[in-house]
Amino acid sequence: MTAWQNIVPSKDEQREQKRRMLLRVAARIFNKKGFHNTSLDEIAEKLGVTKPTLYYYVSGKDDLLYQCLKVTYDCGRRARGYADQHGNSAIDKIYRLHHRFIVLLLSEHGAYTTSGDIAALPADQQRELLERRKQFDRYNRDLLRSAVEEGSIRQVDVRVASNFLLGAINWILRWYPEDDSRTPEAIADAFLDIFFRGVSAGI
Repeated sequence: MTAWQNIVPSKDEQREQKRRMLLRVAARIFNKKGFHNTSLDEIAEKLGVTKPTLYYYVSGKDDLLYQCLKVTYDCGRRARGYADQHGNSAIDKIYRLHHRFIVLLLSEHGAYTTSGDIAALPADQQRELLERRKQFDRYNRDLLRSAVEEGSIRQVDVRVASNFLLGAINWILRWYPEDDSRTPEAIADAFLDIFFRGVSAGI
């Protein structure tokens, strides 16, 4: 017989669930209105709690931003691991990397990708997040470069292609509503179909 304590979430588990909900709600508002145009009062009201309650989970709005950005870069790290584990050719890894990245970003609901707001954070957190962003970008560029060399994509400016792809993915969080009838997988399929095949029927 299963013990009750194995079913009822512990206090730590309950706290983590509430923290994740806070990140999801904050990121949703950040993505819609922008970090600087969002207040903790607004986030608290959306959650149905008092503003002081939020300080049990974050030290302030900057800390909330930091945690949301960490969710984003954690999604990128997990997507890289998936691509390395399951991908074969460079083009296959590119597809798997970004498909998984999009699905994770849309599934987590705590991700916030406007990296310009990193400047609002303390210097040590800025360095941490900027380094993580550079690592992901380098990985993406290396894959694109390898795909060109193997002949699976045409000669392109790798830097421009990488910025184009990652910038477009970032904006998905701006326009994708949580009540969208399409699944994150369907959005990822459609997005990467357009990226790899374009929109022209004749060129």
